[in-house]
Amino acid sequence: MDRKEFLTHLLQAGTAVCCCQASLGRSEAGSTTAAAPWIEGLEQRMKDGSRSPAWRRIEFAEGWVQRLLDTMDTMLDPQTRSGLMQACGRACYAQAFGVAPDEKPAPEVLERFLEGGRDRGVRREGDTVYFQYDTVNPQGIGIPDGVCLCPFVESGPERLSATYCQCSAGYVREMFERIAGAPVAVEVLESVRTGGKLCRFKVNLRP
Repeated sequence: MDRKEFLTHLLQAGTAVCCCQASLGRSEAGSTTAAAPWIEGLEQRMKDGSRSPAWRRIEFAEGWVQRLLDTMDTMLDPQTRSGLMQACGRACYAQAFGVAPDEKPAPEVLERFLEGGRDRGVRREGDTVYFQYDTVNPQGIGIPDGVCLCPFVESGPERLSATYCQCSAGYVREMFERIAGAPVAVEVLESVRTGGKLCRFKVNLRP
């Protein structure tokens, strides 16, 4: 069979299918136009069915982030990994509290902040501040119970690189730089993700 003959047979077959569909529409609803709403409804049901349920999307996102961190650990040096994740943490803080104001805070702002956090384990030694998240989060969950304040870690994948905790370091860094009005450096001392009971950070006020 040559190409022209093949296309002829193909067109004839397509016409037969269309005629068959039209006859089904007439037999079920008495007219050819009755088939249109049925087709539109089917298309909508197909579109709805193609959407992944929420649990499936969350499961995919968790796996994707885990693979991303594993790849970063393999391909990037520690300084680059830390810088990247801290930038994400700073962006997370900005999303929650807005962009930093242009004016610098008064020096007493930092002192009041540190004084207010003393009963929560925050202490200062010279230019170094040892900071930890509140012992109880807004939902009433005690951090000493080993619950991370990050919702992704709290109920996320079981195996997640400690590199992810550098995001929290960036979050704390952005917070302190706004309070102190100057650059700071932050180091993760302990985290729930790495088996600790607290998320503790060392903040250098004069890096």
